[in-house]
Amino acid sequence: MDYDVPYDQLSYPRNTYDEVATFISEEMALAAKDLPLKRDNRSIARPTRGAALATRAKALIYSASPLANGNPEMADFADDAGRILISPQYSEEKWAKAAAAAKDVIDLNHYRLYVAAPKFKGTTDYPPTIFPPHHPEYSEKNFPEGWANIDPFESYRALFNGDLYAGENPEMIFTRGENQTSEEFGVISLARHQMPQVGGGYNCHGITLKQCDAYAMNDGTPFNRDAIRQKYGANMFVQASEVNDFKPLLANVWKEYANREPRFYASVAYSGVLWTMSSAINNAAVVTNQQIFYYRGENEGMINGDRWLPTGIGMMKYVNPKDNATGNGGKIFPKVEITIRYADLLLMYAEALNELDGSYSIPTWDGSGSHAISRNIIEMKKAISQVRIRAGVPDHDMGVYSNKEELRRKIKRERQVELLGENQRYYDLRRWKDAPVDEAEQIYGYNVLMTKDRAADFYTPIRVPLLQTTFSRKMYFWPIDWNELQKNKRMTQAPGWPSFD
Repeated sequence: MDYDVPYDQLSYPRNTYDEVATFISEEMALAAKDLPLKRDNRSIARPTRGAALATRAKALIYSASPLANGNPEMADFADDAGRILISPQYSEEKWAKAAAAAKDVIDLNHYRLYVAAPKFKGTTDYPPTIFPPHHPEYSEKNFPEGWANIDPFESYRALFNGDLYAGENPEMIFTRGENQTSEEFGVISLARHQMPQVGGGYNCHGITLKQCDAYAMNDGTPFNRDAIRQKYGANMFVQASEVNDFKPLLANVWKEYANREPRFYASVAYSGVLWTMSSAINNAAVVTNQQIFYYRGENEGMINGDRWLPTGIGMMKYVNPKDNATGNGGKIFPKVEITIRYADLLLMYAEALNELDGSYSIPTWDGSGSHAISRNIIEMKKAISQVRIRAGVPDHDMGVYSNKEELRRKIKRERQVELLGENQRYYDLRRWKDAPVDEAEQIYGYNVLMTKDRAADFYTPIRVPLLQTTFSRKMYFWPIDWNELQKNKRMTQAPGWPSFD
């Protein structure tokens, strides 16, 4: 543009959603031609060919999703000339392009899911592998066909807690590295906000009961609160004599937390969980290996002040078993922020394929060939099964894969669990147009007003009055600032927000 022309002539209208997605796609494909396939350890946080192509796939699946693909509800979202910015006409081919873009990343043959070897002799920090219940299809086979040679819990946990260096992680596609190592910023800060106060944490990041309940049982069946309470009746707390039967639960833990999938134990800090925090060697008896309960009046329960969890459920993801910030010789270990990882790409690929009815030929990212894209059950199963088997849960049966609507529900649940706390669900709920329901539901947790002597009542699900929520249409898009609207007279405001005209 010519910056010598009058200022009014430098005003430009908004582009359509599809134009933006196409622009990103083309720019990322162009960048990928010049970017290396991999980096050495000193340049590990610099983008690679895979990072560019994965960003391209993300832009295209957003463009294919219901919010931006055939959405007449956004008919009033227009530029200054009245051109509608989100197409009201549905295009199935957008899903095919998104699937092909994800396949471009897969076909680099550079990424794979990280798996850890099983531990038959463990420690408190790294306990022996607890294998899922025997399954005739998966228990005797090695990964990716089965879990016989992996530790599902450690395979997932180590991705986030700093035990796995960036250069050792075959699943990581893009990272910002460890350039935010202060305890006030980045993933280290996130972990400290999750940790209990006895370990030098702030005890103020928790999760909702809805998220807690989303984790399946260890045989892959959905969690069912009523069935569990009916099964155990008045014996809902693990007794000391039952500990070996309910690993990894300790005594006095509520049995709703028993026999859950490995990702649950790597992610959820349920009441009664063991926080090892083992790096503190001074005064270790007081600040390490602490079983933490969230009953009112307990050190980490509801107390005066704001360092307690309104839902009564904590978060363990990103916390290293050695993390301790008490000043007793402990430390919080550096953690690599994984911005894009392979499991996300696999689930995106399956999601895009699942939405297809027709067949398409889509050029590869570099124009060297083409992808034959259709709703291929073998391809979808290959992608999803890796994620589930790595997590120690059985894959879906063929009846699920044959049903588009049912598989769509399963993929959404898989993303909710697999990608917890990775900055994905906020955008997933919006692109799926699920946010008006999911983000307007009342938030539930446990009854944190209950003290230890009324422990059973603590586990009564109740609405959390401190966490009211709502959703309206204007919350799909952030508003344009008033100053920007003044600078560019052709800029139009996002739907539902004031334009100040």
